Amino acid sequence: MIKTYSTKRAIIDLMIVKEQVKKLFSSNEKYKKLIEFIFDKDYLNDNDLNIPSIKTISLIVGLTSPKTTKLIKELYDEFLERKLKFTETEVIFFMKYFDKHHQVIIKDIKHLPKIGDQIDMSFVNAKIGIGMHYVNKIEHVFENNIQRIYVSLIAGYFNLYFHYRKSKAYERSEISSDDYYSGDDYLIREKLKKIRD
Repeated sequence: MIKTYSTKRAIIDLMIVKEQVKKLFSSNEKYKKLIEFIFDKDYLNDNDLNIPSIKTISLIVGLTSPKTTKLIKELYDEFLERKLKFTETEVIFFMKYFDKHHQVIIKDIKHLPKIGDQIDMSFVNAKIGIGMHYVNKIEHVFENNIQRIYVSLIAGYFNLYFHYRKSKAYERSEISSDDYYSGDDYLIREKLKKIRD
């Protein structure tokens, strides 16, 4: 039975974790030609390449378009049923202070910080003008064999009430999404002073 999701999106999803797909299915004769073709070039990161069409893939694997679609969806479904293993972890700290930005990548971290935690990275003081930050946002991205954890830091000290008030103002459309996601806390505080609670 052919699933109702987009075949093109299924191909893209498989490309995002190609190392895991190759490890699990490269020796499977049913999927071998398909895997070799869709992973032969870096379609996701090369702007000069388009994701191959079903017609193109069909010519390579030697099947009709409907059978190729079915094969892709079977591979995708079978992949999602497997236990996946992300063997590497990278923690990327993004720091922001007014118009200055910097990032630090850490390969091995013992404890992942939480929203509101204070982070002292005094070794970046000369570069961006401050060392003390707090965790504003955490995102996890899984790609190939890597789990990337993006930790967004804002200069200064965490204030639970301000965090609540900023979220409330955003939900009420009192501040823009730019303010909420990347605005400077000082400027947002000034805006919020003009808005009655």
